[in-house]
Amino acid sequence: MADDKFNLQPLKEQGFAGDEEEAVVATFETAFESLSKTTSEVALDEAAKTIALKLQNLVSPELPAERKEYLFEIIWEGLIGAAKHVPYRHRGQLLITKALQELDRVETGTKFPYLGRCLRDNWIDPTFETVKGEEETYSHSEWLNLNSFAARIFGKEDPSLDRTATDCKVAVASEWIIQAAPDLLRRCLLEKNDVDEAVKVSYRAGELFAGHSGLNLERWGFWKRRLEEVRHDVGEEARASVDQAMKAMTAAATALAN
Repeated sequence: MADDKFNLQPLKEQGFAGDEEEAVVATFETAFESLSKTTSEVALDEAAKTIALKLQNLVSPELPAERKEYLFEIIWEGLIGAAKHVPYRHRGQLLITKALQELDRVETGTKFPYLGRCLRDNWIDPTFETVKGEEETYSHSEWLNLNSFAARIFGKEDPSLDRTATDCKVAVASEWIIQAAPDLLRRCLLEKNDVDEAVKVSYRAGELFAGHSGLNLERWGFWKRRLEEVRHDVGEEARASVDQAMKAMTAAATALAN
């Protein structure tokens, strides 16, 4: 899996909004090509630094705020586009993560400005019936690749998790509940114990949840408590998502009881 070949041609065929977006994709494409010729960790680190430097040079500190916002969004869209085409076990995923870590060392005022918003805009689960038939959606493999990327940046292994990243993580969790609360509750009520190991792994909880693995009422209650706990630790937009999620949970429980 780690040696799977891939290219960014499908991304390039979609067209670019401007020269900056094309430059971002070209930067990643060049780095991926250089990485395919070596397994050296030093080469991986150097490629990440090169990416970060090139992306940094796109956003001059002297630029107006609106121009900076536009350029950061271009960078993130290119980065997210690349991530969805890189197989989830490929070293290219690690390269993207390392490039972000290098970019994080640059003084930008806030870490990864607007990345959370761009990720939310791209969070279109192809397994949801509500998005089937839409023109711009992901294949299942692209969705898995993108989730691998998101997990690498926002997982516990990332010590630089900041307010922007936390907001995105909370908003993503809230969105699952907002869009699927009734079905999630039904699945929690219909807890299945006779599932295979692969399913158990996919439903495995994080360290903060000490209950049984899988979907169950204990897990449902934990989600509700955690939303209440983190609500005061996130920004206004993420807080609004939390409020919507909590209302969705209450509505789902009420509808089921009636």
